[in-house]
Amino acid sequence: MTLLGDAAHPMYPVGSNGGSQAVLDARFLARCLATYDDPAAALAAYEAERRPPTSALVLAHRSLPIERTITLVTERAPDGFTHIGEVLTAGELAAMEAAQRGLSDADVRALNERESWSV
Repeated sequence: MTLLGDAAHPMYPVGSNGGSQAVLDARFLARCLATYDDPAAALAAYEAERRPPTSALVLAHRSLPIERTITLVTERAPDGFTHIGEVLTAGELAAMEAAQRGLSDADVRALNERESWSV
């Protein structure tokens, strides 16, 4: 038995992280199951390959300014708001977007540069 996607990786609920990781996990798991004779060895190879990058992604998301942003929004608008521009400045929103893009773009580059997982 193994886990994949959100069940295996406690992702932040932004940017479709759980969904995108589920696709990557499933793709690599299928490759392992198709190329290893022993299912236990296939599962071990899947875990060895997928754990490091997904752990890094989880930790990277924890370092994004989203936590600070959520705290700031909660402090500034404890009773809610209609539009995020009422609570955060354009600069604060741009910084959050840039941090997220930096992480996402690095992931896209890594995916494009690695070998195919097709069987």
